[in-house]
Amino acid sequence: MKHTTISKPTHGSPEWLAVRWKNEDGLARISASVAAAIYDSHPYVTSADLATQLLASEAPQPIEQNAAMLRGTTLEGPVREWAQTLLNVELTEPDVMYVYEEDGVRLIATLDAISTMGAVYEIKTSKKRFDGVLPVMWYWQGVHQAICADVSEITWCVLDGDLDLKFHTQKVSSDEKRQHIEACRNYLACIDMGMYPETAIPSYENISTLHPNANGGSVELSADAVQLLEQLTKTKAMVSELEEHASALQAAICQEIGDNSQATVDGNVVATWKEVSRNSFDQKKFEKEHSALHDKYKKTTTYRQFRINKGDK
Repeated sequence: MKHTTISKPTHGSPEWLAVRWKNEDGLARISASVAAAIYDSHPYVTSADLATQLLASEAPQPIEQNAAMLRGTTLEGPVREWAQTLLNVELTEPDVMYVYEEDGVRLIATLDAISTMGAVYEIKTSKKRFDGVLPVMWYWQGVHQAICADVSEITWCVLDGDLDLKFHTQKVSSDEKRQHIEACRNYLACIDMGMYPETAIPSYENISTLHPNANGGSVELSADAVQLLEQLTKTKAMVSELEEHASALQAAICQEIGDNSQATVDGNVVATWKEVSRNSFDQKKFEKEHSALHDKYKKTTTYRQFRINKGDK
């Protein structure tokens, strides 16, 4: 086994994402923030999402931060200073990333803060009240960080919905570390062979991301794929029939509701049929009245579209 540190590029930059994606030998790494995805226990990244990212031919690119991400990055520094004051300990943001590697295992972690004694601190912000119980995503992130930083505990500093800074110490045992290391080894073994792990069932979106371009060629489907195509054709027909049936049922109910706004059963509201207003951009009118400006901001998006050929060829 080998614990090392590497220089940390600017957090969130393409270089930072690339370092987390693969090592210097071009082999996939697993980062702490998505550690729970190995177990399909991450609320935002599925096991298949992570596999798709690691199997891709190019490193991930920066994405626009959502409100939660922006809140976290904006408040990380002030929360670190606040924790430092309350705990009476000097905390600094590491300028390195922490790496753990052994045969078939490649893990990496970015730490929010460390003390002068090498203790690890993880900073979080949450709109919910923190009751001292780590969400599954945080738990596995902590285990992962403990492995990479070669420590036995992580101190969580959580600014929660009470607008209070709360602390929790996560003790990480050697058994927990070994369990995670073996899970990562099994996961990466499939990635190294160019395969999705058995527990990572890819969606159509995953496969579209992995194969974004069509080369104009043709492939003869295997017997298994032919059966899947037949199942897909039947499933699409069933979905269409169910949608038509649902529309008919809705029409019959709404016919009885008539001009009323809601329907009740034994005095309890079971359905509503109300007027809803929404604002929308009239693109056709804008193009007609401001064609030059429309062309300036027009954006072309290219994607692959799957269709089942219903003809003989």
